[in-house]
Amino acid sequence: MSDEKKTTETTVVEERVEWLTKENIKKILLIALAIILMLVFFQKIGVVFVYLKKFWDIIFPFVFGASFAFVVNVPMVQIENKFLGKMPFKGKRILAWFITLVLILAVIAGAMFIVIPQIVDTAKHVAANVQNIGSLSDIQAWLIQKFPQTESLIAKVDVSYKSLVEKAMDWVQKSGSQLLNSGVGVVSNIVSGVATFFIGFAFSVYVLFRKEALAVQGKKVLYALFPNHVNERILKVFSLSYKTFSNFIRGQVLEACILGLMFFITMTIFRMPYAILCAVLIAITALIPIFGAFLGGGISTLLILTVSPKLALIFMGMFLVLQQIEGKLIYPHVVGSSVGLPGIWVLFAITVGGELLGVAGMLIFVPLCSVLYALFREFVYNRLAVRQVTPDKWAIKPPEAARGEPIKVVKPEEAKERLQKLKERKSRAAAAADEAQESIADVIEDGRDTPEE
Repeated sequence: MSDEKKTTETTVVEERVEWLTKENIKKILLIALAIILMLVFFQKIGVVFVYLKKFWDIIFPFVFGASFAFVVNVPMVQIENKFLGKMPFKGKRILAWFITLVLILAVIAGAMFIVIPQIVDTAKHVAANVQNIGSLSDIQAWLIQKFPQTESLIAKVDVSYKSLVEKAMDWVQKSGSQLLNSGVGVVSNIVSGVATFFIGFAFSVYVLFRKEALAVQGKKVLYALFPNHVNERILKVFSLSYKTFSNFIRGQVLEACILGLMFFITMTIFRMPYAILCAVLIAITALIPIFGAFLGGGISTLLILTVSPKLALIFMGMFLVLQQIEGKLIYPHVVGSSVGLPGIWVLFAITVGGELLGVAGMLIFVPLCSVLYALFREFVYNRLAVRQVTPDKWAIKPPEAARGEPIKVVKPEEAKERLQKLKERKSRAAAAADEAQESIADVIEDGRDTPEE
């Protein structure tokens, strides 16, 4: 018994020694460290968010620079490879960057050249109308003249012009004092914003001119830290993300240009005022996915309202029609196809991104969801291949009516004929079964009659 106990204890000790390897101890320490960090995070969550905000403020110029470099790189690559690719000189990248920057500044300057003068003219027109209308009583008379059905409603409204003026003066005084008190903060924010812009711009220039070297350095770090199969997966995700985000930027700009052109042509046909201004505003705001065009449409409606309420109503109807065409047909096909994301998931990504991060979330979540969609689709198809599931398992086979094919109507005579044929087949099958049973019975009887040797 004592020898058996010693053998058992020795086996247990050996199993414990085998279990306490360096890899297992490392895993235990990592799990314990993760638990401690989680406890500290939840206990000091307010302090953690304060330090996270400070960290974000520090890295924000570099994030802005990297984002700006990514956006500029999309047209710059096309200019460098397609337009300057055959030119025999080494400064192609600098020239491509300069041309891209000039084009971006030209688009911004052109939009401002179109928008600002017409905004000034609109302000002058509104001011002239206000001067012509005059006092509050004149406004009421003008409303009654333009809209006679509002006379009874205006008669019920008791508005004191003196009290309105007093309230306006009080608001101006309070706003002025607040502006004076926050003047130092405004100046510091402006200086900080300018410094952030220049740091980010300088960083974007460095990234654009050294992108190949940065890519090589990143790959070196990956291959030094992770195994090869993990590195291949990470590089594949990066490549997919770059392709998806680039296609999204191209698709979004193309969709905004198409929408602006549609509004310009339609407003020109209906001879509406501010056709160029409204088209440019809608094209600029349409860079915000799906919902941005509504912002431009609202501003355009207010501009047209200063000229004619009737034209403003016509513009609202036209806007709703064009917006439905853009939202249902153009956007899901142009942007959805460019990022490889179905239209319903484009709407889902915009809604979720807008709720979480606002306008930036709308711009980020569409390509991000496209990357996740592609990775998950690849995972699903790989799992189906591993489990050897054939396509007929998930294929939908609708009836003839769902496929759009005509339903075959059987006449009564044909139905009776088919029923008779089925009965004949059934009777023949029954007769064949009886013959088979008789044959089996004969074989059994013959076997019984045969004498044993």
